[in-house]
Amino acid sequence: MWYRACQIFLPLIVPVFSFRVVGKEEVPTTGGVILAANHVSYVDPLFIGVALVERQLHSMAKEELFRWPLFGAFIRGLHAFPVRRGRVDYAGIRQCLRLLNQGEVLLVFPEGTRGDGVALQKAEEGIGLLAARAGCPVIPVYVQGTDKVLPRGQRIPRVHPVTVYFGHPLRVAGENSGKEGRWSYRRLSEQVMEEIAELQARARAPEA
Repeated sequence: MWYRACQIFLPLIVPVFSFRVVGKEEVPTTGGVILAANHVSYVDPLFIGVALVERQLHSMAKEELFRWPLFGAFIRGLHAFPVRRGRVDYAGIRQCLRLLNQGEVLLVFPEGTRGDGVALQKAEEGIGLLAARAGCPVIPVYVQGTDKVLPRGQRIPRVHPVTVYFGHPLRVAGENSGKEGRWSYRRLSEQVMEEIAELQARARAPEA
């Protein structure tokens, strides 16, 4: 219910933020797909969801956010589900694969936590494993401006221009085992961050 309400009302609000979407044609209109985005604010999923309003997004969120009953219920309504950080969360992996195999869109933040809006962090390797097992593409995403809309420690959003950039799809050649598999998964994670960095540079260019 909450997701559908946001799909209806958020597009009416985002023009206030001089909202732009670049490269949306890169995202498949059907089938499972992973959106791998930089993460600087709690409102990132909302703006990415509006940028891709034709499809419904599912996203992972740290389990601590679900400890507050009202907020937990709210983000569950926005198709978020809890994952444990700092360890291998097999239940979370199974949920991700189930959604991708059902043809859903999964939003992940490869850095694992919010950044400072300036420097990108190293990606975790799990995204390569998910892409290989689900056989789906990974779309790099760069969100610009949300760190000004709702910075760390801020509770009330501010009005600031926001742009969502979508990059070219990436794929793992196939699911491998042992060292070869770990290398291919790690390499995809590195490629994702390289592509996000390219989008970041594009966004900061004077003509962007």
